[in-house]
Formats: sequence, C-alpha cells, structure tokens
Amino acid sequence: MGQGNFPVTSALSVFNALFEDIANPAMNLLRKDYTVLWANKGMAASVQKPVNEMIGRPCYQAFRRREEPCEVCLLKIVSGTKQPYVVERTLDLPGNERQYGEVMAYPILDDNGLVQFLFEIITLLTGKKKDEERHRRYVESLERALGELTTAGTKTVLQGQALGEGVILTVRETEVLRLVAKGFSNREIASILSIRPDTIKTHVKNIFYKLDVTDRTEAAVWASLNRLI
Repeated sequence: MGQGNFPVTSALSVFNALFEDIANPAMNLLRKDYTVLWANKGMAASVQKPVNEMIGRPCYQAFRRREEPCEVCLLKIVSGTKQPYVVERTLDLPGNERQYGEVMAYPILDDNGLVQFLFEIITLLTGKKKDEERHRRYVESLERALGELTTAGTKTVLQGQALGEGVILTVRETEVLRLVAKGFSNREIASILSIRPDTIKTHVKNIFYKLDVTDRTEAAVWASLNRLI
C-alpha cells in the first residue's frame, strides 16, 4: 500500500463496515510490533478465538498460540522487501485438523518508506486441500491396483484360469474380478485397464454368470475364497 500517514482510526471504521462479517476471506491488520489491531469474523473462525480476545495481542499468540514470532514471519519478510507477499500457509491448532490458506500480505509504509502496518487477506483452502489429498490417495490406489494386476498376470495362464468348482475365467475376467473385489467401480476399472466402461460392464455380467453370483459383494467373497485377492 502507498506511503504516507496511515489513518488507522478511519481505516478500522471502513474495515468494520465492509469486512467485519465476512467469513471467507479472513482478514486482519497488524502493527509493526506484531499487535493485532483489527480482525474480521472470518479470522476469528479460522483461529477459533473471539475477535475481542485477539485485539491488542501479538499475532503469534492470538492466531497460533505461540510465545514468540513464527519461524516464517510475513511481517519480517515484507518489512525487508517492502513489497506485497503471497504464500500458502498451514494452521495447526491443538485438537483440530490442519487448516490451509493462501495469505496475501500487504505492507503499509510511512513517509520514510518503512513498514508500519501489515494488512493480511487469507483465503481458506482447507476444502480444496482435502479434495487434492483424496485425489492423490485415489491415484495411488489405482497405481497399486495396476501393479498388483501386472504381478498377478505373470501367474495367469493366457488361455484362461481354472478355479474353484471348475470355473474358468479369461485373463481379462480375472483382472476385472480382482478389481471388483477391491471395491473399484466399473468406470474406475475401465480407467485402470484402459478399456471402455461398457466393456467392463459386459465382463462383470459374464463373471456373475460364471460364478453364479448376483452382486459385487458375492463376487468379492468368491474371489477371496479362491485367493484371487
């Protein structure tokens, strides 16, 4: 933000009028000595502390329950660069899940070009991070399944595999059954094996007929009893 004598009182009135009740993004204003001068309800929800208990306290105490400044202190960073700074940060509070946010830190300078205040806007990303983590785990499960199929495939007779009660499954049907037993949907199996979902649907139908089962749960039980998984 621009240089000059920053009108703190007027600014706080504007912040309260425009941003006080906003849940996301969370916002706060800090003095150069780390003191919290203002925070909105989004900030209070993020750090699970009422606004009135944050005002007048050092940010590291109010926001992070620390007794000294953070190792990576945005106030120190912008005091050195005198430029806005954007970074993704985490917040770990006792007894609560980790929260994620993108912090945009804007220094407010005096007439001498020194940082006197820091205005922070924190966009909460916890939901997005959860989705990314779920996607990562999903991809890893697909990779594991594909690896297991590759290993199992080296042990499978190319013409078909004779199993319990005289059942004979093709190599592809055996692969599909293993994945069905692991809980994958037809669409997921199609992705793993790089074939069309309609083809998987046909394989599943044929598997049910050969095994004399009526659903995926019964097929999974059969696969487990015959040591396919």
